[in-house]
Amino acid sequence: MKAKIIIPALLALSLAACSQQTNAQTTDEAHGHSHAADGSHFMPGEVKPAMTVGATPTSPEYIQLANNVEIIESVQEAMNSGSATFTHEGYFGPLLFGEELRAYTLRLEPGMFLSEHPHPTESIVYTLSGRYVLCSEGKRKVMEAGSIFHFGSNMPTGWEAPFAEGAEILIFKKKREGDDYDSFVAGIKDMAAGLDEQLKDGEPFYYSQLPADHPAIQFARSKNPDFSAVLEASGLNK
Repeated sequence: MKAKIIIPALLALSLAACSQQTNAQTTDEAHGHSHAADGSHFMPGEVKPAMTVGATPTSPEYIQLANNVEIIESVQEAMNSGSATFTHEGYFGPLLFGEELRAYTLRLEPGMFLSEHPHPTESIVYTLSGRYVLCSEGKRKVMEAGSIFHFGSNMPTGWEAPFAEGAEILIFKKKREGDDYDSFVAGIKDMAAGLDEQLKDGEPFYYSQLPADHPAIQFARSKNPDFSAVLEASGLNK
């Protein structure tokens, strides 16, 4: 009788142990990598010293912590490096290029205006500092430091900078094939030249180019009592 009780009990314990082991393996596989025998995430002999990669005309300084692991300690300092490029849409500054993603910053100067237009790839955009206006389908929303938004592929969006402090934003976007620091900056410079031509042809990039009754100006006045000063000092009025 005791044997009849003990055998099923042992079988149950064995199955439970196997289940725990399987679950542990499944959890580890789902986690996406294996561990060394001591439970660490690297094997002995694979650790290399971290290396600082200095800034260049097309890239900010960053730390190469490990193979395929890069760190920028201060996004603000990276934005102020010589790799940022001015366009009539703002100052674009490259940050990091991953396997499939890229991250860069955009500094919106007070008085800048960018009408709604589609982008071929989706983006996630985080507001680092300041305030600006996000516009889509004619609807407007003030974005402040700490806010974040997403727009999908080919969804028209625009932005406006009606506040004296401007804004600094961080953009995450799918990496283009072969994209790196040099190609990114070269592409921004080409875009800057194209925007110069559009400006000459009458495309508005500043509030000062818009009629007084334009919805963007009306919205700006409703959100910023001091907008007249921003308007007077902006863009082509400088």
